[in-house]
Amino acid sequence: MVVHGPVDVQMARLASAVGRPENRCVARAAGHHIDITVIREDRHRWSPCVQLELRPADPDADTIVEGLVGPHPNVWTLFAFANITAGLVAALGLMLGLTQWSLDQSPWGLWAVLGGAIMAGGMYVASQIGQRCAAAQTRQLITLVERTLGATIT
Repeated sequence: MVVHGPVDVQMARLASAVGRPENRCVARAAGHHIDITVIREDRHRWSPCVQLELRPADPDADTIVEGLVGPHPNVWTLFAFANITAGLVAALGLMLGLTQWSLDQSPWGLWAVLGGAIMAGGMYVASQIGQRCAAAQTRQLITLVERTLGATIT
């Protein structure tokens, strides 16, 4: 989104809004990057994080704001490793099962394909549950950013 005003002013506005006790948020800023999340007392496994990068727009003093609203980075990492593990289990099971089958042995390795699929399905279900659990806090963070910067996140 594009907001009116220079980057430093917008960063200060965000930091000021996050610092208000009624917003129940905390932020970490480095340069023109800011991470906003809920305070530790309200935080749970699925709590969201807003990561924003602010940069000046070329033609005038406006600011371009780009970002991501999603789970905390350690949750992303957990899901990435779990999905990679599920894929590896399925791929190795498929290779083992096809090799066993080609050697006229019992292809018990194919059961690992089912195991990997079940793991991936479980991760999908967990992600859907997490999205529902984080919906209220996600709306809170988005509203804070929209209200502070005077723009709508799309």
